[in-house]
Amino acid sequence: MVVLAASITTRSGKPLLSRQFRELTKDRVLELLSNFQSLVTNLSSEHTFVEGNHVRYVYRPFDDYYIILITNRQSNIIEDLSTLNLLSQTVNNCLSSYDENEIYDSAFEILTAFDEVVIMGYKENLSSTQVTTYLTMESHEERIQEIIERNKEFEATEERKRRAKEIAKREQERRMGIPSMDFSMPSNKFIGSNDPNVTNAYNSYYSHASPAAQQSYLKSQKLGDQPVEDLSSQDSLPRRSDGSAGMKLGGARSKKAVTPVRHSSSSRPSIKPENEEDSFTNNGILILIKEIVNAQISRDGAVSSSELKGVLELRINEKSLGHAKLVLGNDVNVKDRNMQFRTHPNIDKNAFLSNKSIGLRSNDKAFPANDQTLGVLRWRKVGANDDKTLIPLECSTWVSPSEEGEGMFEVTVEFEVNPDYNKDLKDLVFTVPVLTENVFISPDNNDCNASLAGVDEEMGIAIKVDHVEPGQPAVFSFVIEAGYEDALFPLNVNFAHVEQGSSSLTGVSVANITDSQTEEQLPYDLITSLRAEEYAVV
Repeated sequence: MVVLAASITTRSGKPLLSRQFRELTKDRVLELLSNFQSLVTNLSSEHTFVEGNHVRYVYRPFDDYYIILITNRQSNIIEDLSTLNLLSQTVNNCLSSYDENEIYDSAFEILTAFDEVVIMGYKENLSSTQVTTYLTMESHEERIQEIIERNKEFEATEERKRRAKEIAKREQERRMGIPSMDFSMPSNKFIGSNDPNVTNAYNSYYSHASPAAQQSYLKSQKLGDQPVEDLSSQDSLPRRSDGSAGMKLGGARSKKAVTPVRHSSSSRPSIKPENEEDSFTNNGILILIKEIVNAQISRDGAVSSSELKGVLELRINEKSLGHAKLVLGNDVNVKDRNMQFRTHPNIDKNAFLSNKSIGLRSNDKAFPANDQTLGVLRWRKVGANDDKTLIPLECSTWVSPSEEGEGMFEVTVEFEVNPDYNKDLKDLVFTVPVLTENVFISPDNNDCNASLAGVDEEMGIAIKVDHVEPGQPAVFSFVIEAGYEDALFPLNVNFAHVEQGSSSLTGVSVANITDSQTEEQLPYDLITSLRAEEYAVV
């Protein structure tokens, strides 16, 4: 059996598509299909095949079309009918309706199915299901190539975004008067150095280089003899025409009385407060309970995540007090798994778990009396979603377009001390991640005396609030220029609380301190502090 061609024609004899499996020209196929139409027309009854002078036509009518196999006259008619049946099933799978336009649209799929069934004129031993499977089979190499192409497109997109951000940042710095640190390199590609080791290294390298490289190096050394301006000096930084270095926050865009904030590149605002607890005088034994809180708060005030990390530090400046043993307060549950307590390796862990005492494992040894802080206990607690027990400051924001002009936003910040904490917070700093000179505090909505503290070139604009009392909700508004609302977030918040002789946010406290050898009560001072590390409204 040899199949010469498989074709689809209309009942009127119009060829729609044809696949040749032997070397047949287009004109020869059209001639054979024309002969088939004359032979079928002269038949008085329905047949499944008809023979011409040189070939046999095995065909099957479907709707207004014929699917035709052109074979030689010596082929097996039974196998021809089996092949025709399989081709008919594949055509039905490729078409949803018998429309001429759809046949044209699906021509590539139909011809591909023909190639799966017949190869070089001989039928493959396949079923209709296998043909469908082969047609829909995915190529592993093709998928890998598609993934590579998508990754290249993604990397190119990210690179465009990064470059756009760099250009926008430089333009913003130029408008704000911030000197650019991207100084252009001198045209001389060999940078001179006073270090003799560097000079010797250059000479050794270029002594074995090509003549052209040696000539270029010698020419650069001659150019390098000219004096080079020191770009790192403060006098080389660009200054304003009015003689003042730096920038001015709050421009002519606002007609309200706003105190301008001066900022220079040589002095940045203090975003994080200094450690006040380290400045206390040690009268013998000083206990420092330090806690740092991290949190992500949504703009409507819901808590997304929270974490608190704490450490108990011991400072002793008298050798006679080195055998101190600390006992934690009654409210501390050292077996609470949520607190994740961890003692120093030299601390008696069994005594800590049994009676909440912190002391050395050997009574013969003593703590160092060098007035240096020594961490003896650490703890960590992670809060659940919407759990405000680790949130000392509740915050929420409201953002709306400002009447000051296009691209201006009015941001209202509401904040309040958590009633469970019930202690005042000092040195509050709200940092907006935007660099712009068009920003001012709204005097009509500022009951906490908020003020612009300055600009940090990496962090953004800092707004300072001196302190907030428990039970007193506070609010302030500011107007700022930004490209879009999301550029104003995350709004980072920094605050601090330092107090003498009280418990921490998690309730860690010290009940008493005794001598581990004599059991005598020892005097001590206790300082607790709470600070924000990564506390942000997102």
